Amino acid sequence: MIRLELLKSFIAAADTGSFSAAARLMGKHLATVSGNIARLEDELGVVLFDRKGKYPEITAEGLNLYDSAKVVVDSAERFSNNALQLSMGVPAELTLALDQDINVDRIFAALPEFQKKWPHLRLTVVNLSAEDIFEGVKLGKIDLALAPTLEGQSSFYEFMAIGQCSLKMVVGKGHPLARKRHVSNDQLAMTTQILSNSWQSQPTMMQAARMSPYVWFAQGYHGTVDMVRQNLGWSTLMCGNDPIPEGIVELDAEFAQTEFLIQYDAIWPKNRGLRDVDLYLIDAFKGLLKLSVND
Repeated sequence: MIRLELLKSFIAAADTGSFSAAARLMGKHLATVSGNIARLEDELGVVLFDRKGKYPEITAEGLNLYDSAKVVVDSAERFSNNALQLSMGVPAELTLALDQDINVDRIFAALPEFQKKWPHLRLTVVNLSAEDIFEGVKLGKIDLALAPTLEGQSSFYEFMAIGQCSLKMVVGKGHPLARKRHVSNDQLAMTTQILSNSWQSQPTMMQAARMSPYVWFAQGYHGTVDMVRQNLGWSTLMCGNDPIPEGIVELDAEFAQTEFLIQYDAIWPKNRGLRDVDLYLIDAFKGLLKLSVND
């Protein structure tokens, strides 16, 4: 089996254009790098560099083998790094659940860096209703979640308070209510109200939020935004401190004079400690969602 060190010397020489530059790049003696390349040529039975000129020039055969050598070295290094992380307790996979009723777009901005830090980890991200999140954590199907606080139900999960998110009353820019300077409760009650379908399983939330007998249901935050943008009715959005989505305006409504806040927690299965990967995502909950921390 060809030693990785020989392949690394070959790649470094091809990248830098000389054996001496490759030696400096690798922090090795010139004789070591030159010898590694010569041994590799002997093992392969192929001349990789033409040494006739002042600087060695990679041959057509060398060019042909270069990409394959890179794949082998990169794969071996990835394998070693993955094995090291697994030995240090980093999980092989993680299921992250996000409440479907809150705008979590900014959390996804943290995932490219997450991928760089833990490239071997297989991440699954799901947007679910609060009820499904708690059930998934209880059954051990969800490893970490951002969910509304559920009082008195923490017997099967650990939690960390993240903060509060305000509800904003909104309507599409083309809706008749958008042209009114002030909207009364009676006007809201006479207009179609759009609610998240997840609230159908939360009677207390439904009772508090429903103001109109004319109700349509949408699939989570983005479904609600889409329906409101089409001027189908008014709704309340959990936007955190993010701006109102394009095509939608906030209503100056009598009902909205009182600020409604929903507390959010990070939750995970009972009796499991937080790992570095969990803490990274919890920081994303706090920083990217810009929830106002409840001191």
